[in-house]
Amino acid sequence: MSKELIRLLVPEDILAHFDYEKLEDISSIIRIDLIEKQDPNHYPKALIGKGERCLNGYMNPLELQTFPIKGKEVFLLLKRRRWKVKGDDTSYFNTYDFHEPGMKATKEFGAFLKEIGRV
Repeated sequence: MSKELIRLLVPEDILAHFDYEKLEDISSIIRIDLIEKQDPNHYPKALIGKGERCLNGYMNPLELQTFPIKGKEVFLLLKRRRWKVKGDDTSYFNTYDFHEPGMKATKEFGAFLKEIGRV
């Protein structure tokens, strides 16, 4: 899928930290899977200076609803990486502020729903 199209569907603040993985069109739902970037700028800050880091799997994915497209609900599935220092069992991960507390929608979509009185 082209980067321009993904930029229309996914908020910029999310794309700053996640890369497009795949899109699924299932019945009345579109699901866009995104995976956390794996570059040094996206290593958890708590890992800086602690030794050699290695990937330690993934956190449970976060699913956020965003604006519908062509009458279909759209969900973003965010997969965050989990890291550890080689030889240690402590896990490290990044936290993000992409949704309002208590809502499973992007901030923009949540604000829209509040504005029209749907929340």
